[in-house]
Amino acid sequence: MSEEQLKRYWQAYTDAWMLMKNCKKVTKKHIEEMLWKHDIGVMRRLFCLAVWQEIKRVKAGGEPLLEKDYQRAFTYTWKLFKQYSDPNDSDEYWDGLIDGIKDLGKEFGESQFIKNLLIHVLLEEIERIYREKKLILYG
Repeated sequence: MSEEQLKRYWQAYTDAWMLMKNCKKVTKKHIEEMLWKHDIGVMRRLFCLAVWQEIKRVKAGGEPLLEKDYQRAFTYTWKLFKQYSDPNDSDEYWDGLIDGIKDLGKEFGESQFIKNLLIHVLLEEIERIYREKKLILYG
């Protein structure tokens, strides 16, 4: 993956973190703006599933993570994404990715927020990149 592509993904994670940092002020309009801004792969799910669902849960009286934990969750997920952003066919690659996802899930208590972030954003985007890469290589 090119440096420019990685920067686009990093910006999406950064924007998601900023929304969580200011979650009490975030409205559906803010989420819609992010959906429009970050039209790459399944990254829209970052805002629909991970961020918006978590904000709605917290606004409904759910216990939020500590601010530093949201930041760590986005940072660690980003680092895992960057490490595995060039998928290949090896068992070593996929086993490493799955182990990393499991480890992060355990570290953050396997909340719905972290499951959405790790499975429906990170894993599904890497799988999408992998399918696209195979299509280009093998037709």
